[in-house]
Amino acid sequence: MPRLKRNALSARMVRHAGPGSHVDGNGLMLRVRAGGARSWVQRLMVHGRRVDIGLGSADLVPLAEARRVAADNRAVARTGGDPRRARTVTFAEAEQPARAEKAETWRDGSRSLRDWNASMAAYVLPKLGRMHVGAVASADVKRVLRPLALAGKHATARMVAGRIAAVLEWAEVENLREPAGSGRAAVETVMRSLPKAAEVRHHRALHFSDVASALARVDGHPRIGRIVQLAIRFGVLTAARQAEVRRAEWEEFDLDEAVWTVPAAHMKRGRAHQVPLSTGALAVLDEARGMTGARSLAFPGPGGGELGKSTVAKALARADVAATAHGFRSSFKDWARHEGVDELLSEFALAHVEGSRTVAAYARDDLVEKRRPVMQAWCDFVLVGRLAGD
Repeated sequence: MPRLKRNALSARMVRHAGPGSHVDGNGLMLRVRAGGARSWVQRLMVHGRRVDIGLGSADLVPLAEARRVAADNRAVARTGGDPRRARTVTFAEAEQPARAEKAETWRDGSRSLRDWNASMAAYVLPKLGRMHVGAVASADVKRVLRPLALAGKHATARMVAGRIAAVLEWAEVENLREPAGSGRAAVETVMRSLPKAAEVRHHRALHFSDVASALARVDGHPRIGRIVQLAIRFGVLTAARQAEVRRAEWEEFDLDEAVWTVPAAHMKRGRAHQVPLSTGALAVLDEARGMTGARSLAFPGPGGGELGKSTVAKALARADVAATAHGFRSSFKDWARHEGVDELLSEFALAHVEGSRTVAAYARDDLVEKRRPVMQAWCDFVLVGRLAGD
């Protein structure tokens, strides 16, 4: 039987290896995931059972260090010991490969990475970073989350809780923490004990009869740029989220068919969404096209990139509009109910696709053509002030 080649990998191979498992020696393997994340895994027999032991991210642990740890682990296993018991991995060390694996599922990689790193640095690592990841318990998680809840930062607490749980679950899979499920259970126990959030504050919205005058104030304000005015108008007419409008690129629009296909990466629910374009929405795009030229974004900011998150909010405030951009979606929904629009059609217009079998059956085509007269009627009402029965 041929012997396994020792030290089969090189530093160059580690950097450039494609997806899959690449064997080195002493059971050490470089595991490269489809998204590019690289981690070290060692396969050993421990107490008669084959186990895989994670040795960390290959971006952080060099080949020579991985080989040294693998050799030490093999020596412990040969003498009847369990190298998993001998390893002391801190929460900070576990956070790095856990983050790398989570990053493979992020639709907006760079932004999600910044958010993750910022929350870890601000709230988690100062309190848990030096702890052995296997020793983190409910009381330790509580030290992180309770101050956030007391400060009224309940959304932040939920977000941070999810990230702590992700690190602890990664440690369980890598046999650095026992028993399985203890990490998620510790976090959920703390979340149930935290002070409850106050009643949810909804986005400020206008009565649908006030939308037309609000758009007129925006259009007439001398300190609001034309592209921003058009972005607001387009968001209102399409009932889209402002994030989708800010990220919209010209290649998403089929002007001949009057359809805007928002890619899954831009959608809150991660599913591509088709929007039938009314005459008013097409007129907005026609004007914007004349202003943006060869730029890829339909409603670019001053430097050519995306409009800032706060740009639309500031514009509405300047125009003395007592609503948020998201609130116009509520105005559309109220109008639809007033006009007797089928609830399913208005929900699809807002991309509120739920998981029921009935809705899933309709979701195959997004009901685009059935929604088209609804969006045109909304356009007519907003721009002409005409209800369907008038």
